[in-house]
Amino acid sequence: MKLSHIAASCSLVFAANVFAEPWIGTDDPFLRAAIEQLVSEGAIKRPVNSYPLMWQGIAQDLSMINRNKLSDDGIFALRKVQHALKAAKSGSYSSVKVSGNSEPSNLQSFGERNKHKGNIQGTSVLMGDRVTAKVSIGYSKDATSQKELNYDGSYLAVLYGNWSVSVEQINKWFGPSNDNALLLSNNADPMPGLRLSRLNTDYYGPSFLSFIGPWNFSAFVGQDKYLKNDDKDTLFWAMRFSSTPITGLEVGVNQTAQFDSPDTDHGFGALSDVILTKNKLDNNGVNEYNQLTSIDIKYSTRLFNQSIALYGEYAGTNELSFLPEDTMYTLGAEHFFGGQDFLVKSYIEYTDTISNCRYIATLSHCQYQHPYYEQGYAHLGENIAASIGQNVKGLSLSSSYQTTNGYAGFVKLRHMDFEKLDTKRLQLEVGFQQGLFDGLLKLKAATWRDKLANDSDTEFALSGSWEYRF
Repeated sequence: MKLSHIAASCSLVFAANVFAEPWIGTDDPFLRAAIEQLVSEGAIKRPVNSYPLMWQGIAQDLSMINRNKLSDDGIFALRKVQHALKAAKSGSYSSVKVSGNSEPSNLQSFGERNKHKGNIQGTSVLMGDRVTAKVSIGYSKDATSQKELNYDGSYLAVLYGNWSVSVEQINKWFGPSNDNALLLSNNADPMPGLRLSRLNTDYYGPSFLSFIGPWNFSAFVGQDKYLKNDDKDTLFWAMRFSSTPITGLEVGVNQTAQFDSPDTDHGFGALSDVILTKNKLDNNGVNEYNQLTSIDIKYSTRLFNQSIALYGEYAGTNELSFLPEDTMYTLGAEHFFGGQDFLVKSYIEYTDTISNCRYIATLSHCQYQHPYYEQGYAHLGENIAASIGQNVKGLSLSSSYQTTNGYAGFVKLRHMDFEKLDTKRLQLEVGFQQGLFDGLLKLKAATWRDKLANDSDTEFALSGSWEYRF
């Protein structure tokens, strides 16, 4: 059954309208920085490293913050998040966004996607008591997905009890990484699918398990598509459970799987297998499901009147147990400082996706590769997880700056060693945004140098966007 049929059915069942957009998306790293700063202050006491991030628990913590106990940069962060919450509650709206890039970006971090040479996107959001509907239609030129017409960002979300059920085509991000989430990121175009998420992450359950603290759960099943509609579509499953056992500490467990490949006939009947991490072996002993798992951790605190955080993710294939095999990892550290009218976030992040697959005589299943899935762990030709891909070592240094008057910017330096291509890349990115003509203008420039075995090449790219809401 195609997921588009499910979407149509759900839209007929639910005809009511929620007071706010129910979640925070993956396109605003400045809002994420403010939320992370409040976690380091102990002002937000719940999991925040799964996007879309539900507003309800965040709003609850904001209402209980004692401003007198916050640092100056904590006061800025509080104002930033409160302003974003007010905007989310402002009611139905529409927007138009135009964007262009001299070269589509092949490296994607948490934030706005730039995977096309040109795009115009029209969006309309309708809100009511228990339902939010967002329709977003765009036309792209030279997109990496090879799509001209897209519905990226569209969803129909229904709140039922403490749960949100949504039919959607939106990006997701699992874990604390800033540049390379190892299981699920916004690198590829969003898949159409169905998602179930907890609305408020307050602890609920038996008293003997209360030590896990506030907890979050999100599960998604979607349609994984190939470039050029050639009937090779597969199904995709993703799940994240995270908790905050002590203030500032978040621990997460993630699971994903591709199934129902063109060479098999699994259908939705295999969903129970991948949820339970069961294998389905063919006659050669190869698991027909492409299953991956990861564990991540982040600790945020104040030290010497400075907000800091340490984080990591450990990921790999899931064959013999729930623990990752053929592993890859990300490690990072963050630092925040500022005043009541500005905030600076800086981070260093190292990712290693070097695999031992090259030592395997007959490749079966290793990290992002799988013989049953021709394009690998990808959607429309792009990796579903880390944008650097497999067999790469990447190091990022970045600093971002935002102010109360709407100005914001960042600078980022990356170094990547593409082992398989015998290429090393050094890349510098700078970005800036401010209000313009009652809209938001964003500009970015990037230059990079690829050093090959016997040659080198230097490139330069510019990108920009302007969005107007009404």
